[in-house]
Amino acid sequence: MSSPTDAARTPAAANARKALRFALTARVLSWLAAAAGLAAVALFLVQAGLFAALMPEIKTTEPFTGDADQSTASDSTLSGLDRQNQPYEVTAKRGWQDKDKPNLVHLESIAASFRKVDGKTYALTSQTGLYDTKIKELDLAGDVTITEGASFAARMAKAHVVVEQKSLTSDVPVDVTMGGGTIKANGLQITDDGARILFLNGVKARFGADAEKGDQTP
Repeated sequence: MSSPTDAARTPAAANARKALRFALTARVLSWLAAAAGLAAVALFLVQAGLFAALMPEIKTTEPFTGDADQSTASDSTLSGLDRQNQPYEVTAKRGWQDKDKPNLVHLESIAASFRKVDGKTYALTSQTGLYDTKIKELDLAGDVTITEGASFAARMAKAHVVVEQKSLTSDVPVDVTMGGGTIKANGLQITDDGARILFLNGVKARFGADAEKGDQTP
C-alpha cells in the first residue's frame, strides 16, 4: 500500500507542480509586461507634450513697466525726475497693474520721497495708492502723512499728488505740526515746491504762548 508521500513523488504530481509554477510565472511576467507597456506609453505622452497640454495653466502676474517708471508685482518702485529735474521715488510693498486700465498701478504700504530744489526732501507715507502712469498723478488713501524733517508734519485720510509738480491737495480734515505750533483744517494745498502751504475751511491754530489761550482762528 502506497503512502501519501509516495503519491507526492509520482511523475504525475511532479508534472502538476511544474504546471502550477509555470502558470504563476506566466501570470507575473504578463503583469510585468503590462506595467512596462504602460510606462512606455506614459513616457511617449510626456515627450509628446500631451500631459502638459492637459494640465491646467498656472498664470503668473507679469511685472509692470511704464515708459519712465519702473514697477514690479511686489516691492514696487516708481522713480523719475520732476519738472525741476529733481528725483522722486515711490516705493510700495506690493503693486499690480489694473486689469481694465493698464495705465493705473495699485499700490500698498507706500513710502515716497520728493527732493526740493534747495536739497531738502519731503517724505510721504500711505496705506494704499493708485498711480496713473500717463499723467504721473497719485491718489493716496489711509493714514496719509507728509513730513519735511522735523519742521513740518501733516496727517490726513486721503490726498492727491501731482508727482512732477510735487504738489499735494487734500479736501479732508488735516492735522499739521509746524513752527512750534499745531494747525487743524478741513483741507490742505502744498504748491510751488513746498513754498506755498494753504489751509482750507475752518482753520484753527495754536502757536507758542497763544497755545495756552486756546485755538486761534486766522
